[in-house]
Amino acid sequence: MSILGRAGAGAAIAAAGVLALAWAYSHGGSANPGILDRTGPAVTWGLPLGKLALNLASASTVGTLVLAVFALPHHPPVQSAALRLAGWSATVWAAAATVYTGASFLFIANRPVSAGFGPEFVSFLRDVEAGQAGFRTAVIAAAVALLCFCLHGPRVAAIAALPAFAGLVPLVLTSHATGGAGHADSTAALILHMGSAAVWLGGLLALVMLRPSLPPGHLSTAVRRYSTLALVCYIALTASGVLAAAASLRSVEELLSPYGVIVLAKAAALIVLGGFGALHRRWALKRLARDPPRGARHFVLLAVAELAVMAAASGMAAALARTPPPATAATAGTVRPSAVLLPEPGAWGYVFQWAPDPLWTLACGFAVFFYLAGLRRLRAAGRSWPAHRTVLWLAGITVLSTVTNGGIHVYQGLLFEAYVLTQMTLTAVVPLLLVPAAPLTLAQLAIRPRTDGSAGAREFFAGTVRHLLTPLGRDPYLTVLVLAGSVLAIYYSPMLEWSVRSQFGYGVTTLLALLAGCLFTRAMTVTGDGDNRPSLRLPLLAAAAAVYAVIGWWLWSAGFTSDIPWTTALSQPPGAPAGSFAAPGGALVWVIAAVTLGALTTTVVAGRGSPPGARMSGTSSRGTETVIASNETRP
Repeated sequence: MSILGRAGAGAAIAAAGVLALAWAYSHGGSANPGILDRTGPAVTWGLPLGKLALNLASASTVGTLVLAVFALPHHPPVQSAALRLAGWSATVWAAAATVYTGASFLFIANRPVSAGFGPEFVSFLRDVEAGQAGFRTAVIAAAVALLCFCLHGPRVAAIAALPAFAGLVPLVLTSHATGGAGHADSTAALILHMGSAAVWLGGLLALVMLRPSLPPGHLSTAVRRYSTLALVCYIALTASGVLAAAASLRSVEELLSPYGVIVLAKAAALIVLGGFGALHRRWALKRLARDPPRGARHFVLLAVAELAVMAAASGMAAALARTPPPATAATAGTVRPSAVLLPEPGAWGYVFQWAPDPLWTLACGFAVFFYLAGLRRLRAAGRSWPAHRTVLWLAGITVLSTVTNGGIHVYQGLLFEAYVLTQMTLTAVVPLLLVPAAPLTLAQLAIRPRTDGSAGAREFFAGTVRHLLTPLGRDPYLTVLVLAGSVLAIYYSPMLEWSVRSQFGYGVTTLLALLAGCLFTRAMTVTGDGDNRPSLRLPLLAAAAAVYAVIGWWLWSAGFTSDIPWTTALSQPPGAPAGSFAAPGGALVWVIAAVTLGALTTTVVAGRGSPPGARMSGTSSRGTETVIASNETRP
């Protein structure tokens, strides 16, 4: 595409975004100034236009960096071009964040642009949440631009992608979903929504802009890799959008409100984009492989049309951020979860109540999808895979999904025993199912290796993950320290209150418990990593039993104290004296630890005859099969 063609495509994309914004902003009523409004049209329209520019520039930055890491060949000219594009996008992002923050100040202060800013603007940046968010976003975007312009090398894109993703968060926390729903799950859904949209939109824009820099014949490979990213983003975008909309729209009448109509228009754009994705996978990719020059032209035309629809959706999102949600949703959002009276749970309540967590719902769904996809690819290549591994994986993900989305999730912030049940299930029960399923081994066998120097999932597992697991394989005693440290952090640090009161804290704590448990279980069961004699593994099990025994005793003896008002949101408070809320938790620690450690001990003793470093041949051997760190047969 020539420079003139790029300019025309850019103008078409920008026009689609501005026109969609103008319609949505007018339809939502925010374009009509109030009686006391003195800001003027520059501020009234500057806010949504600044947000649109910010959305597009941040997406271009994030998407370009992710594409450079995952899809583009690691040739110096290609990577340099990608970093330049990301750097200029981050520069525009910082400028748009500055303009948006200034317009937000003028809107809140109810003054026109001609009145200036004055010292009050400094106070706005320092003390007001909207000002703090805008300032942080601008600083992060500027830092990403400096990284992209000043550093060079294949790892720069990966390094810069982390702060780029972080730069999406501050303004997301003050946008329409958080204001409308006020619920932690809605905030998590919106962060996931924005991140997925940024990778999807920005990655496609980067493909179009960087196409002339790609070596001959590499466009088809880059588009195919991007297509996988786009599919994941589409699923995450759809699921998180539904959850965010459900938090703000609670009836058919609200769905027909101005806010709801804009949401429906965004949903229609998402359906159209799904059709574009199907065209890419079924038509454009085949033409690129069959006739690269002509297929490239067809791909660019299709991509520009898709980007125009994406820009229109971004324009509606920018207008939606300034559109008040229906009154009932706003009222519902002011009710704190702890103020809702719930019945005391029984066994059925823990199992059959449901409170979907957007992050863990998607994580569990993708875990099942990719495992079965790997199994299908393995069988298509004529290789076998033990059926019991698949059963264990599905069972483990089912338990994980129940813990993170079911009744245990509902009560884990209200009852201490539910909190303990959550952490112990994640640390001790779920790993017993997931680790023997050998997902990393399946990934290594099923994912095709890359030959152009780029890093895909296989290279990530074989490089980063393997290097992290190798020291623990040589010295499994470290896993006991990791287990003990995670348990202490979960119960005896600010992480306890953070996980109860914050959705992000809950996700971090859940991931910590799950990883610590998987590392310990792997050290106890995996053959091929160091000496696997029971005489060396049994002392580790004894040490873990001692950790759990001490924690359980401390909880049972009321030595545990907490400022969190456990049981205050139940309709039938048990009325126990202060401090005794932890006693049932101590019993749970003992019971779950006894059962799981007993199962691990049986596995270790039964695996006495299994040779270390046993290779996987498609059938199961005694004990648990080796995972990625062992030297199993390569595909």
